[in-house]
Amino acid sequence: MKKTVLPAVLAASFIYFINPCAVQAENIDPAATLLESATASSTDDGAAPEGGEAPATSESQLVLLTWPDDPESVRYEVEIFRGLPENLDRNAALEDHLYDNQRIYSSKVLVDISQFPEGDAPLYWRVRPIDADWSGMGPFSSPRELRSTMKPIDRNAPYPNIYHPGNGSTLEYPVYSYAGNPGASKYEVEVTDTYPENTEGTEPSKHRVFSQITSLSNVYDDNPRIGTYYWRVRGLAEDGSPVGIWSLPEKVRANPEEHWDVGIFGDSITQGGGHLYHSPADMAYSYITYLDFPAVNMGRSGDTTEMMEDRFTRDVLPFHVKYLLIMGGINDLRMGADPQKVIGHLAVIQKKCTDHGITPILLTIVPINPENIQKYYGDVTYSGWKESVDIVNAYIRTQPHIDTAAPFSDYEVMPSELAMDGIHGDWNAKQMIAGEINREIHKFIK
Repeated sequence: MKKTVLPAVLAASFIYFINPCAVQAENIDPAATLLESATASSTDDGAAPEGGEAPATSESQLVLLTWPDDPESVRYEVEIFRGLPENLDRNAALEDHLYDNQRIYSSKVLVDISQFPEGDAPLYWRVRPIDADWSGMGPFSSPRELRSTMKPIDRNAPYPNIYHPGNGSTLEYPVYSYAGNPGASKYEVEVTDTYPENTEGTEPSKHRVFSQITSLSNVYDDNPRIGTYYWRVRGLAEDGSPVGIWSLPEKVRANPEEHWDVGIFGDSITQGGGHLYHSPADMAYSYITYLDFPAVNMGRSGDTTEMMEDRFTRDVLPFHVKYLLIMGGINDLRMGADPQKVIGHLAVIQKKCTDHGITPILLTIVPINPENIQKYYGDVTYSGWKESVDIVNAYIRTQPHIDTAAPFSDYEVMPSELAMDGIHGDWNAKQMIAGEINREIHKFIK
């Protein structure tokens, strides 16, 4: 078996924007969450906050700037300026820059350089990671000459972030993420069951099966996508009029014919994401990425164990897996649910597995951090959550299981450095969960 290491994952992954569906689905009031970031997406990825940019036109010169991912970043700041100033301070933005954007939640940004005034000196750009409080987490990168490092973009459309092949990249519930095009304040995502017949323009496809308009820069699909589908996105002005055209379609695929032996079934901790703005499409924040064996991700943000039980037949059985790793219950317990009811739902899922020839493997529930949940989401956790988790974990440990909570046993609550938002687990926590699974899976898979 091949061990996945973080540098390889980060080289192939993208960092994504705010996770609104996880906020809603985890029973957290979205109105209470990071309001500045939820509304900031209207200027994400291409609009300069000080005054804004006009929508791109046929005379626009769209360019794409990219940089290496920083797994500890919350967002990025990109600055563009003309000429190289003397004594350039790498820890502070220039006062006379042409462009400064702190609302970038991806390691890429689309910029319309036709908006900049003419000048004799070349354009330069630099980037730095910033934290949830808008403070720099490190210095700006060294200035890079823009013309030699940019990628010209012919299509006035959002720039999709795509799933790269690899463990963890097959999500039954996909997330569609993109860098917004300049001038757009909203986006429409469309999913089709066949490659769209109209790749140019802004009209919907006759093959559309799902669409959603959002002011954010990612969309969580409400439906399982079993088979092959395509998605694309277009920019919209505040009044709903088009800004540019559709992006070219991207394929998403979760095909049962690929004969997956292992499925991973659970809520948002399984689906992926963390560190406030990293969505399940960021493979560095999926514990499946770090497993030593291939698996299909059947996680869905916001699930309670009852919801997992209800969707079992629809979402699990089509894949004909031999083993099912099951992690669920924290959404129930942190809201004050009876732990015996959680145990009952887990037991039903176990029986459904055995009835269909699937080996169920329960995973113990990892701790949370109620203070961080309240800080970032404004949600109050049930005071007895820890006792409830202990009761459910005690049951799980009497069943065929892997103790994914074991690496965190020394912590009263999940440390901030392992889960900034208090619940979803950052890349390092996901590695710890996967490490425990890798050590114990041989007891089930011979």
